[in-house]
Amino acid sequence: MPTPHQRKVKFITLSIGGNSFECQVRNWKLNNNTEDGEKIYTQCPEGEVREEADPDWSLDLTMLADWREDGISDWLTVHDGETVNFAIGHHPDRPAEHVTWTGQVTIKAPSVGDEARTTETTEITLQCVGRPVYGRVGA
Repeated sequence: MPTPHQRKVKFITLSIGGNSFECQVRNWKLNNNTEDGEKIYTQCPEGEVREEADPDWSLDLTMLADWREDGISDWLTVHDGETVNFAIGHHPDRPAEHVTWTGQVTIKAPSVGDEARTTETTEITLQCVGRPVYGRVGA
């Protein structure tokens, strides 16, 4: 009988526009928002098909704000609206589990501000262009 396998998310590698920003990231999620596609019926016994949907992916990030020159908050603001490459390495410390996603995202300037006397954070959703490419390191 198989045994359960679990792994805590400890660290990642994250490159956006050629810059490494993983040290600012508190949490992340690469979302597959692609719909199932429209179901179409025709007048024959096997007359059901599903129209292919366009890929719709996004990258959600919660980060420590960094307004220093070329810090993540500054960089996102300066490059607002640009389309850049991104790469995520998940479980880079586990050779048998190190997987990656690469692709392009459209940069969006972050919102600014936070509650008094708290650590300033930024939550942002970056829209992917097309479907990210999944890979396995060493495969």
